[in-house]
Amino acid sequence: TGGVHRGGERTMDISTDLVELSRTPVVVVSAGVKSILDIRKTLEVLETYAVPTGVWRSNEFPAFFSPQSGVRSPARFDCADEVASSYLKGLDLGLQSGTLVAVPNDDPAGQSVEDSIQEALKEADERGIVGNDITPFILKTVADMTRGDSLRSNMSLVKSNAVVGADIASAISKQMNSQCC
Repeated sequence: TGGVHRGGERTMDISTDLVELSRTPVVVVSAGVKSILDIRKTLEVLETYAVPTGVWRSNEFPAFFSPQSGVRSPARFDCADEVASSYLKGLDLGLQSGTLVAVPNDDPAGQSVEDSIQEALKEADERGIVGNDITPFILKTVADMTRGDSLRSNMSLVKSNAVVGADIASAISKQMNSQCC
């Protein structure tokens, strides 16, 4: 998920993902806010835009590759039926916002990838790399530092998100079908 870039309070560099989530009734399942972004500020903007946001089976908001960020989650979802009920209640109330479900990455390499991202961010800052040049620099640096672990960890979180997303879609479908008859 996109979000508020580090230093976003000065640059106003905020992903349009957040605006779109505030006006599109959809459930988005992701590994959380991308590690190169500011998690706390992103969660504040999501709250401001009235986007229900929670973490799958955890009280801590994930740092994309790592399940730990040190940031408390606004809400917790323990099962697909909870997400489905929350989402459908919002629709019943006429709310137009989406729901964000962050799924912590359980890949063992996730924390080392996150550490590499933090190191690459410091290096980018020291070199004065800014704007559109940051993301390509971070991706290349992290791939080099982790010797492929970042790709393997990314594939793991994609699979996990797909499983959780499918469970949530199924729960939404079942709850919608049980309401109509």
